[in-house]
Amino acid sequence: MWRYADRLPAVAAKSIVSLGEGGTPVLDLTEPFGRLLGVASVLAKAEDRNPTGSFKARIASVAYSLVNEHGLAGTVGTSSGNGGAAAAAYAAAAGSRAILFTLTDTAPVKLREILVMGATVHRVAGVGHDAASTRAVADAIAEQAERRGFAPMLTAFHYAPEAMRGVSTIAYELAEQAPELTALYLPVGGGGLLTGVHRGYRELGHGPRLVGVQPSGSAALRRALDGHPGGIAGTVETTVSGLQMAALYDTDGAVGAVRESGGHAVEIGDEEIWRAQEQLARCGVLVEPAGATALAGLFADARAGRLHRDDRVAIVLTGAGYKDRDALARLAPDGDVPVIPPDEVPARLDALLGRTR
Repeated sequence: MWRYADRLPAVAAKSIVSLGEGGTPVLDLTEPFGRLLGVASVLAKAEDRNPTGSFKARIASVAYSLVNEHGLAGTVGTSSGNGGAAAAAYAAAAGSRAILFTLTDTAPVKLREILVMGATVHRVAGVGHDAASTRAVADAIAEQAERRGFAPMLTAFHYAPEAMRGVSTIAYELAEQAPELTALYLPVGGGGLLTGVHRGYRELGHGPRLVGVQPSGSAALRRALDGHPGGIAGTVETTVSGLQMAALYDTDGAVGAVRESGGHAVEIGDEEIWRAQEQLARCGVLVEPAGATALAGLFADARAGRLHRDDRVAIVLTGAGYKDRDALARLAPDGDVPVIPPDEVPARLDALLGRTR
């Protein structure tokens, strides 16, 4: 990622904190999905391959490089899990501090990731699910961080514009890896990913139409596009970890990204997201539900007739499958695996492998 240092906040080389983030591969999924969707090609930007299992590693790398550059004490922020895990990892790498306030229902694996790397964590009632609480906590963190010598680790341009520039490197990479894209589908929580990717393409002077995909139980982007002020989702009912956001932090940026690129917003049910997660797994790509949301949106657009046969589309896979064990258990319950005695193995092998030649 730091090969784009000239486009990132200015820091000395000695200040950079890197765990090898960025440079994620683009997977060609045209064979399993192209004909189903009726498009020319289907690609996937595999952000789950980042060091901490999500695109948030890009943000944390810039954030802690800035902490070093400016002699700050660390970062403080909110997180549904992936941002917190990234902050904890990069704080540990930098010998710095990470103080985090998470949702009460943050996925247990994500919470353990944060704790095992030494961050300080508190779970806060209402954050992510209630717009007033979500914004109040974020505002308090931003204000206190500035006064006390910390950087805000709030993954939104509204609160941390310099650190969030790391997100734009996704666009820089895609412009090189897949220059002929006509549409890019991204999951939307607080709007930072959509905003950052759009800014990256805008800097380059070209880019695909951007489609923001949200669960119907957390539809802040659609409400913002419909003219509701502040990007408030209303009641958050989705169970998709990482996309439970009652408030669209980057309302203006996300709305601008969709409108300026000629894109749109898609809402899908949680069940459609789980189905997309399973479809990706059957292709050897294991992501968490939030990471499969863009594919679910792509299928929804295919059903709605919004795709064209010459479209070259891509999805962003935002988070790794190990991040949400409950979602994996839903797809593959433990009870589905038979237990057999050792002396039965030869017979099973014979049945499964067929007769030897």
